[in-house]
Amino acid sequence: MEKTALSSFEIHGFRAFEHLKLEKLGRVNLFTGKNNVGKTSLLEALWVYANQGAPAILWSILESRNEGSPLPEFQFSEEDLSAQIEAVLSLFSGRKTANENIQPIEIGPTSDPDKLVSIKFTWSKNLRMEKTDDNSTSQEILPALNIQVGKIGSPYRLDRSLRNRMAHDKMLVKKPFLNIFIPASGIPGETLEKYWDAITLSPLENDVINTLKILEPGLERISMVAASKTSHRRTSIVKTSRHERPVPMRSLGEGMNRIFGLALAMVNAKDGMLLIDEIESGLHYSILPEMWRFIFQAAQRLNVQVFATTHSWDCITGFQQAAQESDQDGMMIRLVNKKGKIVPTFFDEKDLSIATREQIEVR
Repeated sequence: MEKTALSSFEIHGFRAFEHLKLEKLGRVNLFTGKNNVGKTSLLEALWVYANQGAPAILWSILESRNEGSPLPEFQFSEEDLSAQIEAVLSLFSGRKTANENIQPIEIGPTSDPDKLVSIKFTWSKNLRMEKTDDNSTSQEILPALNIQVGKIGSPYRLDRSLRNRMAHDKMLVKKPFLNIFIPASGIPGETLEKYWDAITLSPLENDVINTLKILEPGLERISMVAASKTSHRRTSIVKTSRHERPVPMRSLGEGMNRIFGLALAMVNAKDGMLLIDEIESGLHYSILPEMWRFIFQAAQRLNVQVFATTHSWDCITGFQQAAQESDQDGMMIRLVNKKGKIVPTFFDEKDLSIATREQIEVR
């Protein structure tokens, strides 16, 4: 059995988490808890860690929550800079202002400082040429993020758009984990196309087809074709035993599209991490046990560590059933807000079996 990427995880200063320590993680992990307790933020922290604090990932998180609006690539105005500062500070606990003492974000495995990702709001000195007869220089102080992995770090000035920092500083990035994040809204169409192209005509294509048979037992083939004669975008079509001709996948229900994205993400995350927000979204409760069986089996075979969130009792029950049948570690972690502090409670397969049998509230 291959070792999982993370056996523990700790967060300081990110979003609602002043401090959160997860001492036990499994191959497949399910986070539960009431609304606004930080389930999505926990996935985001894992995503930031897996990408070693890459600025583009930070900005993606902000844009997904409408906290970061589109900014110009060059020629920042004072308003643009203020907007970027305000957006970035929303990532830090307490949502403080730039003039306050802001504790850095620190995320990574427990007791492993060499892998710790640190993000600190700071001020960076910048020399600039003045338009004078002697071309004199002056110094300005600009806001920045200092992003560090272990002892290696690099500053990123906020008068330049974080959104466009598509690659980390080469000296900073050692080897980010292969990782895929599925938001609650699902995977965008262009990303689905990329994931499909990566596995089509390979053995992994059969994994995707077999997973979709959970919803459509008569499924025979999948393809992606041009959406129209004038479009560069493609759409998914399927051939089933009950249709003479291929039909659009969406015509078989939104659940098919959700499972298609989930299966594609899983096989593309081989030897990496898969992060799924509101995993039950768009799926009928009756198929959730089969969905979890696929996840446990594929996670083992493809060496993927899975992290998902839910607030559905049926999803928890399906997770418990699949975990009980699998020899892979399944861990459910419930987050609870106790007087402003987020506290985790851990449930392994045995604990979950008791909780679901006795109908103990664990959502």
